[in-house]
Amino acid sequence: MFLIAVSGCVYVFTDEIRPLVYKDRLFVKPERKEKIPLTKLLKVAQDTLGSDKVITRIEMNNAPDRSVVFRSQKNNLEGLTHWDYFEYYYRVYINPYTGKVIYIEDSENEFFQLVLGLHMRMLFGEKVGHYVVGYSVMLFFIILLSGFYLWLPKKWSVKSIKNNFAIKRNTKFKRLNYDLHRILGLYAFFVLLLISITGLVWAFDWVQDSVRYVANGGKTIPKAIPLVSDTLQSKGMSGLDHSYQSTRALYPSAYSYLVLLPAKASSTINILAYTKDWNRYDRVLLVHDRYSGKQLAATSFENLNNGDKAYQLNFDLHTGAYLGLFGKMLAFFASFICSTLPVTGFYIWWGKRKKDKSVNRKVKSVVVSPSSGV
Repeated sequence: MFLIAVSGCVYVFTDEIRPLVYKDRLFVKPERKEKIPLTKLLKVAQDTLGSDKVITRIEMNNAPDRSVVFRSQKNNLEGLTHWDYFEYYYRVYINPYTGKVIYIEDSENEFFQLVLGLHMRMLFGEKVGHYVVGYSVMLFFIILLSGFYLWLPKKWSVKSIKNNFAIKRNTKFKRLNYDLHRILGLYAFFVLLLISITGLVWAFDWVQDSVRYVANGGKTIPKAIPLVSDTLQSKGMSGLDHSYQSTRALYPSAYSYLVLLPAKASSTINILAYTKDWNRYDRVLLVHDRYSGKQLAATSFENLNNGDKAYQLNFDLHTGAYLGLFGKMLAFFASFICSTLPVTGFYIWWGKRKKDKSVNRKVKSVVVSPSSGV
């Protein structure tokens, strides 16, 4: 939990930190001309990586001074470690005005990806790490509830309120450590409870299904039927440029677009238009035929049932992004407090362990003492 909390503290501000530390690859000089069509940029990115590393996603910020990012990723679910989990993972950054490759990123070893791998899988592969983190969070959730129960005063009075809401100063380290554990834990309790629940939604299907079922008012959520392209051709994505341009025409003020490229000949081109820069739930999914570019469907957050809304909100609730920068700060400080709880809690346990041993030695000494009359 210490490692999960620390990595969470770092990762919560990834969107704010990346543009600062990766300025050379994320930003370009705007030019007074049309950007190169997406299909041509895709070909440049694919030729750069080679045909054995298929491009699966395209990330585009709507600002005129941003590069286009092409992602190629293939996972091995049976891999034991973080490095076995990815067969390959690359990002290619391209200048949309010139078509020049700015940077080729080995994302498997990129800093923020390593932090995310630590947070989600403890740098194990999915097969092991998923359950290591999942059951750790489940136990932490139980500890949170039991800790809150132990914190509750037996009687509410001015003295109990002072003792249970304020850290006692000018005291011994043992008492200070105890206060830091229970009082800081209290202040972060509700935020950590929410972070734990949203983490469990990703960790276990039964938690996800339960949350969606409850959020939908006890009504079963029907499974979505995947759409397929209207026509089948031997290869290619001739409708990519039309799909992207029509999406931009519909949502010209969107913060960014994420293009999910089809994996099969019958699959569609799916484009996510993110309308805000501070959250991910407020987005529109547009489904297009890969060959003609014809729009087949469009789904916004408002169109979803309550169960799907709850699931789409999960990321923003987990990171605090639902409340913008203020929410992220709440999540950061709560995660920081969370990282201290295993340390202060261990010290409390260790002190009781030493105390118990001391008491046992005294009891044995009384039992065998000749002066005791035994």
